[in-house]
Amino acid sequence: MLTPEILSVRELRAGLAGVLKQVQQPGAEPVFVGPHRKAEAVVMSVSQYEQLQQAAAVRREAVAEALASVRAEGLEPSDEGLKMFEAIAEGRMTPEEAREQTLARYRR
Repeated sequence: MLTPEILSVRELRAGLAGVLKQVQQPGAEPVFVGPHRKAEAVVMSVSQYEQLQQAAAVRREAVAEALASVRAEGLEPSDEGLKMFEAIAEGRMTPEEAREQTLARYRR
């Protein structure tokens, strides 16, 4: 992933109308903003935000179903397993990464 351009707060204030127009363009990337060019906020279109929220909801639902399936078998994940489920639900880990991490534990 390329490092995004980060606007200073002053640049955002001066060009807010242009930034809002920019993020509305199809396929536009979010704009990062922060003092001293250290990203502390993101400006994105409402449609991009809604897509992120929908993807997060789908992940949470899939994780809840997987956890319910495990528990229906009379099993309870370890604390480490629950942390992995949580990481997947939050988008910090993909299911593939969780699978590899789990399998690596048993390959030792």
